[in-house]
Amino acid sequence: MCPPTGCPTSTQTRNPSPSQPDPLVIEGGWTTRYLSGTVGELHQLSPDPEADREVWLMSPYDSALVLGSAQPDAAAASSEAGVVRRRSGGGAVLVVPDDTVWIDVVISRNDPLWDDDVNRAPLWLGQVWRAALALVGVDGGVVLDRYEPGPWGRLACFASKGPGEVLIGAAKAVGVTQRRTRNTARFQTLVYRRWDPEELAARLAIPADQVDDFREALSAAAYAVDAYRDDINAAFLSSLPR
Repeated sequence: MCPPTGCPTSTQTRNPSPSQPDPLVIEGGWTTRYLSGTVGELHQLSPDPEADREVWLMSPYDSALVLGSAQPDAAAASSEAGVVRRRSGGGAVLVVPDDTVWIDVVISRNDPLWDDDVNRAPLWLGQVWRAALALVGVDGGVVLDRYEPGPWGRLACFASKGPGEVLIGAAKAVGVTQRRTRNTARFQTLVYRRWDPEELAARLAIPADQVDDFREALSAAAYAVDAYRDDINAAFLSSLPR
């Protein structure tokens, strides 16, 4: 996948992707990394503490239910069917290669975009995504500035709404979570191109008498962005602050 300006020359970095060389593109101060691997491998990547602005365009090989850092293992219906854990918080998401667009963004503490307030910190990123969605024909996005957990938000990411996330109407189009250290922040973002709440419900441990309520709540929780993955990636890159 390449930006509109064409494919760059690949360069091997000291921190390659889990299974292939890591090409670099420098665009307006942003280093773009095209990373492939299993969902678990991609979640275990750590930012280079000396890096400045980076965008990680993720291409997972497999599907997986991804639990938030604070969720118990028991949140998954089965531990045998592709369950991994991310280092950032929030509820579970289902990553499916053809159905999801996964983009992570890394900034350092000395970046003007940095904000010590964890609620304000992702707001700029929400504006980037709002602009990117408009470029692929999804207008009317609203960037949320507060947390609205909802009754199922602790279990499923897209059942809640949080700062920096983009809504189309009442549905979440962009999910955002973050992991911060003293010197870096890694924002993890996910967009669904196809939303299958039934599959997510089947992968989570939900009491039998609450399954119908969960499915009803999730049915309209996400806004599926009907656009090609490469077009969404390119729109995101072109919307980044320079």
